[in-house]
Amino acid sequence: MPAFDLRRAFLAKQDALFANLKITAAFTTHGTTIGSATEADWTTMITGFLPRRYGVGPVSVIDSRGSQSHQIDLAIYDQQYAPLWFSSPAGERFIPVESVYAAFEIKPEINKQYLVYAGKKIASIRSLHRTSAQIYHLGGIQQPQDPASKPILGGILGLRGGWASGLSGSYGRNAISVLTGDERIDLGIALDDLAFDVQPTTGEILFSQPGTQLIYFAMHLFKHLQRLGTALAADLDEYEKALSEGLDTARSEQKSHRPPARSEEK
Repeated sequence: MPAFDLRRAFLAKQDALFANLKITAAFTTHGTTIGSATEADWTTMITGFLPRRYGVGPVSVIDSRGSQSHQIDLAIYDQQYAPLWFSSPAGERFIPVESVYAAFEIKPEINKQYLVYAGKKIASIRSLHRTSAQIYHLGGIQQPQDPASKPILGGILGLRGGWASGLSGSYGRNAISVLTGDERIDLGIALDDLAFDVQPTTGEILFSQPGTQLIYFAMHLFKHLQRLGTALAADLDEYEKALSEGLDTARSEQKSHRPPARSEEK
């Protein structure tokens, strides 16, 4: 039986991922200047290794109570069951929060300032109200899942590391670890440095080996998504209430502006 060189295959895949980013992998071995974050096509790269059940791209996130997140640079969301009700002529999508698996901020560099900024953007999603409804399938009915059992993954994507000691140095580690609660960063990558993955139970920060950062990031992102399983089923009755509330308000306003009825002459 022929052998399969798994390491070589992984590194070849990493080269393909770099190609999707329109950046050569060679820059990781020397000081080539890297351009702005827009040069990296993160959506194409991430879409290229995830199953088609996942949607990837910039979105705004809404909930059933009418709240909205900040604009998210790149979200991973359920594409199979998510209702895509709203979009703008410019292509902006508004996704129900129940459908969101992960949210990433894209920056030219990962440093303390950008980590804090990314944490606030991610918190604007995590603070939204998530509903959960029954899921009907061939085997029967699955009861609503606890939203807390499906935490929204948050991360940052950058071209450069912002510290001379790198992401794994004391300054980088501290900047990542101080972000907690809704502002926590779970996963990230600086393309010229390392990728990192914060363990959900212990808070330990794991780092990629030098030269493997992109394939490491891809694999660890997929591990997180595996743990999350299927997205929550949005309770559509909760979203539909907005129609009734709007109708009641319109009727009330219409009644208040109605002229008094004239009495009939006898």
